[in-house]
Amino acid sequence: MSSGHLPSPTSPRSPTAPSTQHRASEKREYYGFVLYLSSFVAFGTYLAWALLPDEILHALGIYYYPTRWWAIVFPVYILGLIPFTILMFTGINLRRTPPLTSFDTVTDDCANALSIPLDPNKLRKLFSEDSIPEIEDIPITLVNQVLYEEM
Repeated sequence: MSSGHLPSPTSPRSPTAPSTQHRASEKREYYGFVLYLSSFVAFGTYLAWALLPDEILHALGIYYYPTRWWAIVFPVYILGLIPFTILMFTGINLRRTPPLTSFDTVTDDCANALSIPLDPNKLRKLFSEDSIPEIEDIPITLVNQVLYEEM
C-alpha cells in the first residue's frame, strides 16, 4: 500500500485531529462547571443574607442589602411561577389546537390511512393485546367514535 492513501495527521479526516465539535463541547463543559460553582456561591450568599444577623453582615462590611422580607417572598414567587407556567403552556396548547371540524385536521394524499372499514368493533379486535398492528394513520372520525360513542 502506498502512504498516499493514508490521511495525514493534519487532515480533517484524521482521528487525531481535533474536531470543532469536540472543542465546542469542551467550552460547554467549562461554562457548565462555572455555572455549577456560581450556583453554589449564589445559594451560599442567599443563605448568609437570609440567616446571618445584621451585626455580622455589618462586621463584614456589608451595609446595603434588601430587607429580609424578600428572603421569603422571592422563593414563594418562584414556587408560584411553576404552576402558573404549567397552566399557561396547557392553555396555549389548547387554544392553538384546531377543533375537530376544522380543515386543518383533514389528511392529505401522503397519509398512510387505515385500510379497514370504519367499524369500531372491528377496530377493537384489530388492536387487541394479542396483535401488533402496522403503522397507519387512524382517521379522526374513527378515533372519536371509539373514544366518545357508546357501543
